[in-house]
This record gives sequence, C-alpha cells and structure tokens, in this order.
Amino acid sequence: MEKADYLYNHFAYHQAIYYYQKVLPNNNDPIILGKIGDCYRLTNQPEKATEWYAKAVILNGCPDNTKLHYGEALMTQQKYDAAKKWISDYLYTHKDDIRAQNLVKSCDMAASMNDIVPNATIALLPFNTDGSDIGPALHNNELYFTADTAIHTRNKTDPWTGNNFYKIYHVSCDANGNCSPVISDLNKKINSKYHDGPCTFSADGNEMYFTRTFYIQKLLTKTPLPDENDVVHLEIQIASDYDATKKEYKKITSFPYNNKNYSVAHPAISKDGHMLIFASDMNGGQGGTDLYLCTRNNGNQWSIPQNLGKAVNTEGNELFPYLAADNTLYFSSNGHIGYGGFDIYACTWDSQNNSFSEPRNVGVPINSSYDDISFVLQDNGNQGYFASNRPASKGSDNIYSFNKLQIYLSLTVIDSFNKTKIAGSTISLNCMSNTQSFTTGEEGILFTQLYPRRTCVATVSKIGYKSKDIDISTLNFLRSDTIRKTVALAPDFNIVYNAVVLDQSTKQPIEDATIVFYHHDLAKADTMDLKAGEHFIHELKPGKIYGIYALKDNYYGYEKVVSTKDIKPRAGAIRIVDTLYMKKLQVGETYRIDNIYYDFNKANIREDAKPALDRLIEVLNKYPKMHIQINSHTDCRGSNTYNNNLSNARARSVIIYLQQRGISNTRLKSRGYGKTIPIEKCKCDKCSEEQHQMNRRTEFQITAMD
Repeated sequence: MEKADYLYNHFAYHQAIYYYQKVLPNNNDPIILGKIGDCYRLTNQPEKATEWYAKAVILNGCPDNTKLHYGEALMTQQKYDAAKKWISDYLYTHKDDIRAQNLVKSCDMAASMNDIVPNATIALLPFNTDGSDIGPALHNNELYFTADTAIHTRNKTDPWTGNNFYKIYHVSCDANGNCSPVISDLNKKINSKYHDGPCTFSADGNEMYFTRTFYIQKLLTKTPLPDENDVVHLEIQIASDYDATKKEYKKITSFPYNNKNYSVAHPAISKDGHMLIFASDMNGGQGGTDLYLCTRNNGNQWSIPQNLGKAVNTEGNELFPYLAADNTLYFSSNGHIGYGGFDIYACTWDSQNNSFSEPRNVGVPINSSYDDISFVLQDNGNQGYFASNRPASKGSDNIYSFNKLQIYLSLTVIDSFNKTKIAGSTISLNCMSNTQSFTTGEEGILFTQLYPRRTCVATVSKIGYKSKDIDISTLNFLRSDTIRKTVALAPDFNIVYNAVVLDQSTKQPIEDATIVFYHHDLAKADTMDLKAGEHFIHELKPGKIYGIYALKDNYYGYEKVVSTKDIKPRAGAIRIVDTLYMKKLQVGETYRIDNIYYDFNKANIREDAKPALDRLIEVLNKYPKMHIQINSHTDCRGSNTYNNNLSNARARSVIIYLQQRGISNTRLKSRGYGKTIPIEKCKCDKCSEEQHQMNRRTEFQITAMD
C-alpha cells in the first residue's frame, strides 16, 4: 500500500495501478478505488476510469473529488444525466466551485449543443502512431507533432504513463491536408532523453519554440530538476539560427521566464513574432493551468508574462494555445462550458484594449465529449489539424485533419397553381437518422445549415396542399456552398368534370358517343367511349384550359371550352357539371363553329381558331359528298355596308383555309350576313358584350349530302 501511494503521489500512475490492485482483495476502500480511477483517468483510459469510479462512489466514505471525477468520466461517455447527479452531489459540499457549476451547465446544455450542425469534416490521419500523438504544428509543408511512440525509442519510459517520453516528429503534407505516413524525428539537440514537444515556429522558420522537461546539465549527463516537493516541471526552449544545409538549429536557449517551481509550456507565437502565449501553473492564476501573454519589444526582449484574465482562464486548466494569422486565439480548456473533457475554444484579439474576447466553443465535429486539444490552421484558414482521444482505430490521442465545410440549404416553397410563395409550410428534414423540423417564413423560404457528407430527404407539407419529398445530398461538396431548391406544392383538391351528352333537338342521351378532351398546352387529345346515358367524368388539373366535345356518326358535336384557371384551391373536390350537345347532320341544318375569333376589323384566321376549323375538315373528309356553305355574322355595331363586307371577308377566309387543306372548292360556298340575323335580339345600345359575342359567329350549313 505504501508503495502504491508513493508512486501515486509521485505521478507514477501507470506503475501505481499494479500495486493498488494487489491490495484490493483484502481492502475494498473507496479511497483506493478512487485512486485507481484517477490512475486510469490520468493515463488516458477514460472507460476503465469510469469502471473504478463507479465502484467507489457507492461506498460510504467516498471522497468528494472522486464523485466529481466520476461525473466528468460519465460526461465523456455522454451520460449527461447521470454525470449531473454526481457533480451535483459534489457541489452540495463545494458550492463555490465555479468549474463544477460549469460542468452542471454543460450537462444541461449537452442535448442542445449536440443538435448543432457540424461545421467541418474530419479525418484520422495515416501517420498516427501506436502511442499518444498530439500538438500538430505547421512549417514549410511539414506537419510537426509530438508522440510517445515506441518507434525511434531511446529506451526511456515515463512512469506516469508507462510509455516512452514525448518526442517531436514530422511528416510531409500537401495543400489539401493530405499527409505522408512516413515519419521522421528531429536530432538529439531537440529530442532529449525526457519530454520534448509540442513545438511552434516563427513565420520565417528561424525560431522554433518547444516544450521540454525542466532539467540541469551535470558533468556527464542531463537530469530532471525537481522543485522542493520533488515535482519535475516543464519549460520552454527556443531553437534559433536554422542551418538549411544541415536542416538543424545551431542554438538553443531557455525562455527567460522558465522556473523550476512551476511549468511553463505549450508556446504559441503570433505571425509577426511580437506576441507569445503559453500555459503555466505559476502562482496567482485563476485555477490549475492558465494562459499567459508576453510581448517582444524592439530590443528583442520578452515582457513580463501577463495572465489573460477571467474571460479566458478558468478554475480548470487552459492548455495548448495557438495564434492564427489574424491573432485569433485557439486553446483547449476543461473549465468552460462544453461537451466534456477538454474542448477547443476560440477568442479574438482586441488590439485597442489589448485583450481577448469571451471564448466560443468551436463546436462539433472538432469538439467531442472526449479530450480535444492542440488546434492549428493552414494558411488558407479553411483546413487544419487537432488532436483527440476519442475512440478510433488507433488508441490513445490521435491527430485529425479537418476541412471547414459549411453547406446551407435555401428552400423556397411555391404554389404550383399560381406560383406564389407559401408561408407557414412545414419542412421535415431527415439527414441519415437526424431529423429537424422547420417552418417557412413570410417569404416562403427556409434557410438552414446542412450536415456535410450526408444524404437528406426534405418532406414539405402545408394544409390544403399535397405533401412532397425531395432528395438533397451534401456528399460531393468539397467547399462551403449553398444548395438552392424550389418546391412546388400542388393544391390538395380535385376538380371533377361531369358531363352528359344529349341530342340538341330531342334533349335525349346520345348512345355510344365518344368524348374527345384535351388541354390547350398539349397537342395530343384523349378519348373515352360512353354508353347510352353514361356520364363523362374526368379529373381536371388546376390552371388549365380544356377543349371537350363528342363524336358520333351522322352527328356534329359542339365543343366546350372549360377553364380551371380561375378556380381557387380549397379542401375537398370541386365539381363542374356540364352538358355536351350534338346535332344530327341533315341537309339544310346550320351548325355553329365554336371558338372562332377574329381581331377587330380583320378577317384573317387566327391561330386559336384553327383547331375548330380542323375539326370541320375532319367532318368533311369523313363525309366526302357533303357540301356546305360558310355563313359569317357580325354584331350590330357599325353600318350595314361595313358589316356586310366584313362578314363576307371572314366567310371567305374560312373557305380559303379549307381549300388550302384539301377540301374541293366545288363543295364550298360562303356568304356574309352582316348584322341581319342576330341570335340575341337586344337593342344595339343595350346589348352586353356577351350578347355581342354571341351574335359574332361563324356557321356552316349543309347544302347537300348523299
């Protein structure tokens, strides 16, 4: 037991596990169980830590810190409700612990934070080793990182983890973030016997700042230098005077504010080289490890470190700072509200006030419920790297690349009938098991962010309309973009046309008639055969104009024009009841040719009159011995001479149209009656426009038929 405690108190957690477990069969002490959980937690084994904490917290006498750490471990596994319970138990006796208060807030906010759409895609990089890989840094198309891997080992192991000491390695990467799997390490001047890394570079590459175990030079060896409590800390070293030929730095000096009594680590330097931020647990901070700022004066000297204050630093630990080209500070913290473990945060530099803004969580997928650390950007600002101990094919911490990818959907919902935008439409967006619901605004538009690398189905619905599904995919997007879609919803109602075919003279049903119907947008017509007395029932589309007439031997069917353009959508069915009349073909009978219209004061055949005349041609071709006379009539307006001339010209235009399409002139006659035979016998100045239109007509009269 004494051996285990000694190792635990001297941070040899990997070794302490073995000795604690040896005494367990005879000692079910919650303190021991909690310390085993601590050892697993501090050696980056969160699942095993959770297992041992769970055994400790149910026993009397369990330390409060063990309950807190158990809650943190449960957060890592996204068991936020259970985590909140144990952290709240800890807070019952530690009401002023702000970090624990933030952990409870994190548990409360976890559900809503997980609904945030990912703003990037990530990939596990192929060069990750069998150990812990952290601290990516970029310089000259090389990615430098720190690992405690067994490759290139110098036979030194860290009693804390049982792994090799951290060393700095590098791989080649292209502009798209693709990295070689071939790993190279640095020379012994940089990589010593103990911990080295992470590192960062000045913009010109002439300086490399890196973290190292604090040690002293003895006569024949270098030995870690502990403080008065026998704790070995970290320091920052500065490599300079780079020799491009030998590919090494000639000079290594210590950062002036290193101290054997506390750690000074994780340097980050601005692009202009005037600002350095690092992590330290020196006295006077906000909590565990804080971030500090130094500025370099004209004499190339670094100013006294200044704590970044409560906006950035918390009662927890702030580590792994990184300064982007615009001086945005990225860092990792386990004290701010987040997903669990260490999350990565960003804050902007205010040059006027010489301070950083309130940090913001960079969100998923870069952050997770595990430890997410050491963020770095490529020069384009859209791609970069970070490290995380989330579950992966390779154990422990791994380095991931990320590609900022923000894809938006702009979806406009319109009425297919009148093309107006539909406000208040409901859109259910299902993207591979993630479903969200939205409502379009007054402009009928939804604008939302989509998940990258997903296939989605959007179901658009609105009361009074038929719902519609559309497919949306973000699989092939390589850069941020907006998908624009328009969805036309059809009104959810039916227009039913119901007509019976009658003999115009007898008003009796016509037997065995054939109905011909078409809408004016299409040249093709459809037909339907009816039995005696049977009704013609057909569903019409909104916003269309239809022509409908009947066919039967020895009959002429009058055409009806049916328009649905003015029918407003409403729930249910709209029924149009109509009668289609037919008139027997007999010598001496006159038949109105429907839907022949002329421009004012003109006699030429318009395009919209041709279908009716073409139907007359079909009749004449079916009955080759039929002879007809075309009669044209005007309304009452204008003089007799004017109307007689106009009606004669119009009748003659019909004759010419028929002749040009193969009807013999010997079968055709024409006559203009002017205004002498009106159908509507109203006084001319009292006639309505509809009555005038009834009087303006063209007819054919059968003059002979065998």
